[in-house]
Amino acid sequence: MRHRILLVEDEPILRVTLSNDLSEEGYEVTPASDGAEGLARIRERSFDAALLDLKLPKADGLSLLQSFKAANPQGLAIMMTAYGTIQSAIAAMKAGATDYLLKPFPTDELLVLLRGLLAQHAVLSGERTKLPGLRQFGDLIYASEKMARVCDLIATVARSDATVLIQGETGTGKELVARAIHQQSGRRAQPLIPVACAAIPETLLETELFGHEKGAFTGAIRERKGRFELAHRGSLFLDEVADLGPAVQAKLLRVLQEKEFERVGGTQTIKADVRLISATRKRLEDEVVAGRLREDLFYRLKVITVLLPLLRERKEDILPLAAHFLEKYSRPLGKDVRGFSSEACRQLLAYHWPGNIRELEATVQRAVTLTKNTILTAEDLSFEVGLTPTDKTNVPAHPLTDTVREAERRYLQEVLQSVGGQRKRAAEILGISRKTLWKKMKLLGME
Repeated sequence: MRHRILLVEDEPILRVTLSNDLSEEGYEVTPASDGAEGLARIRERSFDAALLDLKLPKADGLSLLQSFKAANPQGLAIMMTAYGTIQSAIAAMKAGATDYLLKPFPTDELLVLLRGLLAQHAVLSGERTKLPGLRQFGDLIYASEKMARVCDLIATVARSDATVLIQGETGTGKELVARAIHQQSGRRAQPLIPVACAAIPETLLETELFGHEKGAFTGAIRERKGRFELAHRGSLFLDEVADLGPAVQAKLLRVLQEKEFERVGGTQTIKADVRLISATRKRLEDEVVAGRLREDLFYRLKVITVLLPLLRERKEDILPLAAHFLEKYSRPLGKDVRGFSSEACRQLLAYHWPGNIRELEATVQRAVTLTKNTILTAEDLSFEVGLTPTDKTNVPAHPLTDTVREAERRYLQEVLQSVGGQRKRAAEILGISRKTLWKKMKLLGME
């Protein structure tokens, strides 16, 4: 079921542009050109969200907002205005607005904000299946197309026994991906055995992986099965595989090639029916060039590669994940924390998240634990010392200054002049579509 969006905007070009973009995103859009028409649409049907201009003929935006909230108590309302003042923003928020945007704003900014707010609302209300854009694959929760492509790849890979390498920065969810691959595979009835390679000294890692016989070394008072034996007919997850030492690399290569090994201090050959999934934050190609990783092992590990994007590269996932963590940590504490304030949402979207999902989870857990509010505010959120939010000029809901608009207008004019006014060529140089170029020219008064 598609979400129904009420769009009330008196500027024809902006109304048509937003209506088309929202429809392309899968929303069911009902446009209105003034306050009176907007009120009529509100009386006719219910809506999941509304985009309302504050300055409207025949009824102002605040009156329209009050009518919308009265008819749709659970509906989300985003106010739009080119006359943004602190007073009007405060009045809109007090009247029940979820957020506000100051014109002009990129359409992509609105789409990310709207998708995130709807997804957050769906998670907190337990209605994930009712939100077409919000999906769950194993323990992975996402709304972005980047993660959708990753999960499509995972689903395909899981059906095979191919060796998988998961690459991504710390905190991007590599272990969750490994778990999802195992859970979707034919080996799911057998265990997934994880090994944190970087956390185990090299002298102990060999016996940890392959086991040892009684008397193999001082202190080996009994035989011990290694992780490969424990993972028989299941999967083995080697986290930070690039940190393996030379001796372990040689033995691992043999297991991958021959499907067999010997315990440390033993002579009996043991068969290993194990599906290997490994992960690293490093580029294995660089490790091979530096001589720290065997080239033949590199090709064995990198049969299929899953690349995980940074959290800041998939902003659509930030608010849904934050809502998921809020729900996860508020219940055990017996706290009635219901969501995030508008300003808190802006801070979450503006922050660059160097620690990715792990940092987001820690931030929400800390806020839920310490807050005395039912709605988490910007003051409840704290970021790591020395890691500050991105500059406020990058906060999605802040206005673009006249200086920025003029600079963008001049740049577009220079590019167009350099190609003799050919918009197709100009769009290629700018790295955008012709449609996006047309929208920008409209918004900047160049049409």
